[in-house]
Amino acid sequence: MPDKPGFKMTAPADVYRRRRAALAASLGRPLVIFAGHAPARNYATNPYPFRANSSYLYFGGPPLEHAAWLIEPRSNGADGCTLLRPPTGPDDALWFGELPGDADVAAAAGVPEDRLAYTDKIEQLLAGRETAAVVPPFPTTIASAARLGLHAPTPDELLAIINQRLLKDEHELAALRYAADVGMEAHRAALAAVRPGGREAEVAAAFIQVLHQLQCRPSFSPIITVRGEILHNEGHPHELTAGQLLLIDAGAEEPGGYASDITRTVPVSGKWTEIQRHLYETVRRALNEASAACTPGTRFRDVHDLSARVICEGLVAADLLRGEPANLVARTAHALFYPHGVGHLLGLDGHDMEDFGDLAGYAPGRERRPEFGNKYLRLDRDLEPGMCVTIEPGIYLVPAIWTSDELVGPLADVVNRKQVDALLRDGFGGIRLEHDVHVRVADAGGPEILSNALPTAPDVITACINLN
Repeated sequence: MPDKPGFKMTAPADVYRRRRAALAASLGRPLVIFAGHAPARNYATNPYPFRANSSYLYFGGPPLEHAAWLIEPRSNGADGCTLLRPPTGPDDALWFGELPGDADVAAAAGVPEDRLAYTDKIEQLLAGRETAAVVPPFPTTIASAARLGLHAPTPDELLAIINQRLLKDEHELAALRYAADVGMEAHRAALAAVRPGGREAEVAAAFIQVLHQLQCRPSFSPIITVRGEILHNEGHPHELTAGQLLLIDAGAEEPGGYASDITRTVPVSGKWTEIQRHLYETVRRALNEASAACTPGTRFRDVHDLSARVICEGLVAADLLRGEPANLVARTAHALFYPHGVGHLLGLDGHDMEDFGDLAGYAPGRERRPEFGNKYLRLDRDLEPGMCVTIEPGIYLVPAIWTSDELVGPLADVVNRKQVDALLRDGFGGIRLEHDVHVRVADAGGPEILSNALPTAPDVITACINLN
């Protein structure tokens, strides 16, 4: 017998009911949370894969295109919550096979069947009422929200969602651990595919194959490149040449939508040059010290500044920068080599809640610092037990930075330009290492490094390369 159609839900139905009830207690008006839809590639019946909006999933929405939650103030999470689903068409079974029925949808969402309605009833349900909506950036969904006259949520309404999603429960943590395990297995396969004369595309294919085998998908487009100085490099066109560094920044999204985001860097030849090893060990020290600093009550901006100080210590030892490391950090000299933030939130999405911008990433009353490098820090909250973050320091030789007098000129007195130019001529590229970290109290063992089983020690990570 074929499997009965259903849904892979991360948590039991009662968990979703409690989440919706907690949100409803904070609302002063109805809130619609749309699932979204799969945008078309070039014509309507050739879409990209569907991925439901993360807040919709968090509150128990089964992954149905064009579905939506309607959550009423003071609901108990079942009564007062309506799951709007699209009606099935007469030919759907022909094209898509047997689809889950109302009983399956209601059971997965944790509502009685009488709390289901078809999406064409939403106008009737909202008639004459001021209603807010969380609208994912898909054209049909945006058009629907505009046609219905739905309002953008206030900051307080969004914070009601953000404050719940910041702290992961046991079901979310189990999903995040699984995503990390799958991501690490895919990284091992990718490392085994590294060889001089090979191609980035072969490494990427090895990574993706493992995800497909384990019924996962990439949590973002994998960055697998010998041009590691391009922070979000796309595509995998380059040949792998001995002497180059290969940066692999990639993760898995498990079926419920929870993500891993892991980075490793290796020399293509399996052998480090002296400067590569030194700067790699510097990044590794920053990774380890910043990960260990992810403790309750610690301000994440301080974690970033700690990583910057360690990076400066290594750059001074390499005679790329000159001066006292703390003073170099105060002048933002590290940003010439380390121009991004140390990490971000992790959960449903590799960059959890980035669709809410700095309202999610920055605690009330905090703003981004204006300096180059520091202004790219995506998170500035005091860490709490249950939060999950990435830690991803790096060192890069970015040509565009070193041709900018605006960036380099004020720091010329602390830069050994001769050494820098030599590395630029050699096409040094970049080094980044990244862990996924669950914040825990000391009595629970301190920070849980979800990606710790994938090695970072320089001679252990190179042993993962298959050079035969």
